[in-house]
Amino acid sequence: MLLDTYIGLVFEWLDKRGYYVEFSTSGDDSVDRLNKIVSINTTRSLETQLHVMLHECGHVLVAESDPIVSGIDEVLTKYSEKSKIHKTFTVIEEVEAWKRGLKLASRLGVPINKEKWNKDVARALYKYMLWATGAKNY
Repeated sequence: MLLDTYIGLVFEWLDKRGYYVEFSTSGDDSVDRLNKIVSINTTRSLETQLHVMLHECGHVLVAESDPIVSGIDEVLTKYSEKSKIHKTFTVIEEVEAWKRGLKLASRLGVPINKEKWNKDVARALYKYMLWATGAKNY
Protein backbone atom coordinates (compact mmCIF):
# COMPACT_ATOMS: atom_id res chain seq x y z
CA MET A 1 0.00 0.00 0.00
CA LEU A 2 0.99 3.58 -0.53
CA LEU A 3 1.56 6.11 2.25
CA ASP A 4 -1.63 7.90 1.14
CA THR A 5 -3.59 4.75 1.98
CA TYR A 6 -2.09 4.54 5.46
CA ILE A 7 -2.75 8.23 6.05
CA GLY A 8 -6.34 7.47 5.01
CA LEU A 9 -6.60 4.73 7.64
CA VAL A 10 -5.44 7.12 10.37
CA PHE A 11 -7.75 9.82 8.98
CA GLU A 12 -10.69 7.38 9.27
CA TRP A 13 -9.70 6.52 12.86
CA LEU A 14 -9.80 10.22 13.76
CA ASP A 15 -13.00 10.79 11.79
CA LYS A 16 -14.77 8.02 13.74
CA ARG A 17 -13.93 9.96 16.91
CA GLY A 18 -15.33 13.19 15.48
CA TYR A 19 -11.99 14.83 14.67
CA TYR A 20 -11.46 17.05 11.64
CA VAL A 21 -8.02 16.77 10.05
CA GLU A 22 -6.62 19.90 8.44
CA PHE A 23 -3.76 19.42 6.00
CA SER A 24 -2.00 22.71 5.24
CA THR A 25 1.41 24.17 4.48
CA SER A 26 0.84 26.34 7.56
CA GLY A 27 -0.28 23.39 9.74
CA ASP A 28 1.35 23.29 13.15
CA ASP A 29 1.34 19.51 13.76
CA SER A 30 -1.02 19.64 16.71
CA VAL A 31 -4.29 18.38 18.11
CA ASP A 32 -6.94 20.63 19.59
CA ARG A 33 -8.92 18.15 21.69
CA LEU A 34 -11.52 20.73 22.71
CA ASN A 35 -12.46 21.61 19.11
CA LYS A 36 -11.47 18.16 17.77
CA ILE A 37 -9.09 19.46 15.10
CA VAL A 38 -5.81 17.87 14.06
CA SER A 39 -3.48 20.16 12.11
CA ILE A 40 -0.84 18.57 9.88
CA ASN A 41 1.95 20.47 8.13
CA THR A 42 2.11 19.33 4.51
CA THR A 43 5.61 20.70 3.89
CA ARG A 44 6.98 17.54 5.52
CA SER A 45 7.34 14.20 3.73
CA LEU A 46 4.25 11.96 3.56
CA GLU A 47 5.98 9.52 5.90
CA THR A 48 6.57 12.23 8.50
CA GLN A 49 2.98 13.46 8.08
CA LEU A 50 1.82 9.91 8.82
CA HIS A 51 4.04 9.74 11.90
CA VAL A 52 2.79 13.10 13.16
CA MET A 53 -0.84 12.05 12.60
CA LEU A 54 -0.23 8.89 14.62
CA HIS A 55 1.41 10.97 17.34
CA GLU A 56 -1.59 13.32 17.47
CA CYS A 57 -3.84 10.23 17.73
CA GLY A 58 -1.63 9.28 20.66
CA HIS A 59 -2.67 12.51 22.38
CA VAL A 60 -6.31 11.56 21.82
CA LEU A 61 -5.63 8.15 23.34
CA VAL A 62 -3.85 9.71 26.33
CA ALA A 63 -6.93 11.84 27.02
CA GLU A 64 -9.15 8.74 26.84
CA SER A 65 -6.88 6.65 29.06
CA ASP A 66 -6.68 5.70 32.69
CA PRO A 67 -6.89 8.43 35.36
CA ILE A 68 -3.17 8.45 36.13
CA VAL A 69 -2.14 9.30 32.58
CA SER A 70 -5.17 11.43 31.76
CA GLY A 71 -4.44 13.33 34.99
CA ILE A 72 -1.74 15.11 33.00
CA ASP A 73 -4.41 17.58 31.88
CA GLU A 74 -5.12 18.44 35.52
CA VAL A 75 -1.47 19.30 36.11
CA LEU A 76 -1.18 21.24 32.87
CA THR A 77 -4.21 23.41 33.66
CA LYS A 78 -3.28 23.93 37.31
CA TYR A 79 0.29 25.16 36.88
CA SER A 80 1.86 27.93 34.83
CA GLU A 81 3.40 26.97 31.51
CA LYS A 82 6.72 28.27 32.87
CA SER A 83 6.71 26.01 35.93
CA LYS A 84 8.93 22.95 36.12
CA ILE A 85 5.99 20.65 36.84
CA HIS A 86 4.07 21.90 33.79
CA LYS A 87 7.08 21.48 31.54
CA THR A 88 7.87 18.03 32.92
CA PHE A 89 4.32 16.77 32.47
CA THR A 90 4.21 18.21 28.96
CA VAL A 91 7.28 16.16 28.05
CA ILE A 92 5.75 13.09 29.72
CA GLU A 93 2.60 13.47 27.62
CA GLU A 94 4.63 13.94 24.44
CA VAL A 95 6.56 10.71 25.08
CA GLU A 96 3.36 8.84 25.89
CA ALA A 97 1.63 10.15 22.75
CA TRP A 98 4.48 8.89 20.55
CA LYS A 99 4.32 5.47 22.26
CA ARG A 100 0.57 5.21 21.84
CA GLY A 101 0.75 6.40 18.24
CA LEU A 102 3.14 3.56 17.45
CA LYS A 103 0.83 1.03 19.11
CA LEU A 104 -2.09 2.42 17.13
CA ALA A 105 -0.13 1.99 13.90
CA SER A 106 0.26 -1.68 14.75
CA ARG A 107 -3.46 -2.08 15.49
CA LEU A 108 -4.40 -0.38 12.22
CA GLY A 109 -1.91 -2.46 10.23
CA VAL A 110 0.19 0.57 9.29
CA PRO A 111 3.80 -0.49 8.76
CA ILE A 112 6.37 1.79 10.33
CA ASN A 113 9.98 2.22 9.27
CA LYS A 114 11.44 2.23 12.80
CA GLU A 115 14.57 4.14 11.79
CA LYS A 116 12.53 6.99 10.28
CA TRP A 117 10.01 6.86 13.15
CA ASN A 118 12.81 7.12 15.71
CA LYS A 119 14.28 10.13 13.90
CA ASP A 120 10.89 11.88 13.86
CA VAL A 121 10.38 11.09 17.55
CA ALA A 122 13.85 12.35 18.45
CA ARG A 123 13.39 15.56 16.41
CA ALA A 124 10.10 16.33 18.12
CA LEU A 125 11.08 15.36 21.67
CA TYR A 126 14.42 17.15 21.47
CA LYS A 127 12.59 20.43 20.82
CA TYR A 128 10.40 19.82 23.86
CA MET A 129 13.43 19.02 26.01
CA LEU A 130 15.14 22.23 24.92
CA TRP A 131 11.97 24.16 25.77
CA ALA A 132 11.55 22.39 29.12
CA THR A 133 15.13 23.02 30.21
CA GLY A 134 15.11 26.62 29.05
CA ALA A 135 17.98 26.07 26.61
CA LYS A 136 19.04 29.23 24.85
CA ASN A 137 18.98 27.62 21.40
CA TYR A 138 15.30 26.80 21.69
